[in-house]
Amino acid sequence: MSERELTDELLAAAGAGSSRLRLAIACAILASLAAIALLGISGWFLTSAAIAGAAGAAAVQAFNYLLPSAGIRFLAIVRTAARYGERLLGHEAALRAMAELRTRLFSRRAAEDSRKTSIDARTASATLLDDIAALEDIVMRRPAWFAGLAGCAVSVAFVSAAGVWAAIGQAAILSIIPLIVRRLTARLTDEPARLCARQAIELRTQFSEFAASRSEIAAYGLSPRIVEEMTPSWEAFEASKQRLLRGEAMIAAVLSGWMALAVGLVFVLGEGSAAIMAMALLASGAGVEAMTGFTRNSLRQSGIEQSLSRLGELSKSRNVALKYEVRKSSAERLSIAGHTIEPGERVAITGISGSGKTRLIEALAGMREAAHPAAMHGVEISELPADRLRRQFALAPQEPMLLVGTIEDNLRVAAPGLTMAQLVEAIRITCLEERVRTMPDGLFTWLGAEGGFLSGGERKRLSLARALLARRPWLLLDEPTEGLDAQTEAQVISNLGTWLDQTGTGLLLVSHRPEPFSLTSRSLPIHALECCKPTAPVT
Repeated sequence: MSERELTDELLAAAGAGSSRLRLAIACAILASLAAIALLGISGWFLTSAAIAGAAGAAAVQAFNYLLPSAGIRFLAIVRTAARYGERLLGHEAALRAMAELRTRLFSRRAAEDSRKTSIDARTASATLLDDIAALEDIVMRRPAWFAGLAGCAVSVAFVSAAGVWAAIGQAAILSIIPLIVRRLTARLTDEPARLCARQAIELRTQFSEFAASRSEIAAYGLSPRIVEEMTPSWEAFEASKQRLLRGEAMIAAVLSGWMALAVGLVFVLGEGSAAIMAMALLASGAGVEAMTGFTRNSLRQSGIEQSLSRLGELSKSRNVALKYEVRKSSAERLSIAGHTIEPGERVAITGISGSGKTRLIEALAGMREAAHPAAMHGVEISELPADRLRRQFALAPQEPMLLVGTIEDNLRVAAPGLTMAQLVEAIRITCLEERVRTMPDGLFTWLGAEGGFLSGGERKRLSLARALLARRPWLLLDEPTEGLDAQTEAQVISNLGTWLDQTGTGLLLVSHRPEPFSLTSRSLPIHALECCKPTAPVT
């Protein structure tokens, strides 16, 4: 999908089946018209009132100030309400337009990252978040473009009250503004905007990496060293940001000068009474102000184009994590390191530390590239879509990742439509039932980041319960009983063995503890990765 097609799809989605974007555009136009009319009528009213006051009591008595005052108040209310409506409806249109597209892009990003170990997942995620924000910007800034055109038109109409030449001068000034802004933007802000965006992503990635190790950093007093290490990145980002702000300030200064030029030109070319001239002059300045929508869009254009380019490439990916549906998937035959594993078999993956056992398990789950030869139904794992792998394998990883939410939330991500009875059965098998029962809110107990108050063993068992609820043909377990006492470990293994017998689910197990191997019927040894083997004798 090209950048243009992506933009067209987004704008079509914003308007499809809904008038929200059109209403947002209408509100933006109304706000722009009300703002210019408010300034123009205010200029005419104040000048006329001043002239009437200077003419004496009779002129004051004859001057009708009620209607203009009411009109000014009405326009002020309309402008405020219309701007609020534009923001509200514009954001809603953007969110609704992005609903399906955002899901698809995140699915493709997840699928792509899982198959390419060269991509830093944190960097990819941070970049995608920024790109999504830029894409939403296209919809939210759409009304400003129409508002700018409407503001220009009504500005010229008000100025025409001071004469045709004044109106022609105003129109000429306004028509040149987009060209000026485009040139200045390309010269002053494009490069620093690109640098700023890239450095912000790098800084965010670096920070998230350190944040993941915050406990170790605090325990060993490494904070000063971390601050020192991050300082160059932060200073580079600040330098780019200051350069960008200086460029934007220079563009704003040029526009202010251009506004003065427009007002001066109308003053020179215009003709009419003082009240008419005051109205024309204020409308002239307001017309230039109405062009700020073009200005903001131009300042953001460089970043938006980069984002569209990246998203356009991402949208071409054939890998996508499709919506999981509850349906029977037949177990497929596996081949690992030259060994065939039939559906329903229970196999222990063995090998020394660093031999790639965890990497193999995660590759089968579609999370990364395989380090050892692995195939499913005769097709190499690397050639299979990630979603096909996910339909075959349910993973309880060595380091479980839990959602910030309730225990129920963390279980229900396994599959849609799970009943409460199924959730309870899963935590019973993993020996969490008693622990959950003692919690104040049971399954609805809120867990914070990284499992909150749960111990390492409890997080493991919650992850295992989630894998059981997925009900997929193969169960992948990586150190499933690590962190458990002997009694709990024995009960979990017994319950799990019964569950495997009842369901006929195949099992691939990695464990450094001997007890879980009672679940398997044979072992499959894999050798250390070539990259990890020493090239010379250790002395």
